[in-house]
Formats: sequence, C-alpha cells, structure tokens
Amino acid sequence: MIKWLLIPIFVFGFNFKQQYINQNYKEICKYGVSHFQEIKKNEDTLSLVGFSCVKSDQLLYLPYIINNLKYTKRARANSIYFSVIFLEKKLLIANIIDDLDISYYRFPKINHPISVVLDHIINKEFTKKDGIIIVKNNETTYKIYSNNESKVFIDIYKDNKLISTHWYR
Repeated sequence: MIKWLLIPIFVFGFNFKQQYINQNYKEICKYGVSHFQEIKKNEDTLSLVGFSCVKSDQLLYLPYIINNLKYTKRARANSIYFSVIFLEKKLLIANIIDDLDISYYRFPKINHPISVVLDHIINKEFTKKDGIIIVKNNETTYKIYSNNESKVFIDIYKDNKLISTHWYR
C-alpha cells in the first residue's frame, strides 16, 4: 500500500517539461519508459517522452509509445512521426548489414540523421569507400558503416570535423 502511494508522488515530482527545456532527453526517455504504466494515458507526456527518445537515439522504446498515442489527432500524428523514424532505422540496418534493396521505399523528409541518410541511400546519392557509405548533404557529411556486432554507425562531420556519432542496433 505504501509503495502504491509513493509511485504517483515520485512520477509527478519529475517535471517532464522542465527537463525537456533543459535538454535532458536521455533522462526523460529513461524515466518515462520506466514509469510507462503511470504516464501511458497522458498523451502529452507520452509524446514528450517519445521526442526525448528520438533526440537521445533511444529508438528501441518507440514501439511502446507508438501503440499508446491514439486518442487525439496530435497524438496520432506524433505516433506516425515516431513510426517513420523507427521503420527507417530498421531499413537502414537491413540495408547496411544485409545489403537489402531499399530503393523502392519512399518516406517523408524528416530532419533526423537516419532520415537524411536513408533518403540519400534510397536515391543512390552517395559514394562508397572501403565499406563506408559517404553522404554529403549541404555542408554536412555523413559516414555510415557497421561493425561485427550488427550495429550501424552514423558519423556526422561539418567542416571535416566530427560533431557527433549515432549508433543503432
């Protein structure tokens, strides 16, 4: 009984909006997923957790969020956005690791590294050198490769300087 009373206080003591403003995306995603049962009916909070998971590259949690965003127009739109990113991740991995032909897929343009890279691969707008796919998008260069552990990496460069690395499994 005491445990039940402490959980809601603890959950609502976490300020999702303030944490989002402070760009603590990884913490929001982990906290939201670990307290999923308490927030799954609150589509605004669930959407905030979903966007935080996307921004922190914790895409494996998106299916839980996608399936619960269904009651409002905005929530369904967010669900579609999360679904697209999750599917693009799966297709990118299958393309890089399994050499799956993805040239017939079409997706909306989303400003996310996976989307940018996948769009260029689908349209065959890339070069390949030593097993590394190189995509140039304006002044940004993306290098996509995999390791022997079924992970796909995206290194992002601006002015020949590495600015971030993303990896997906």
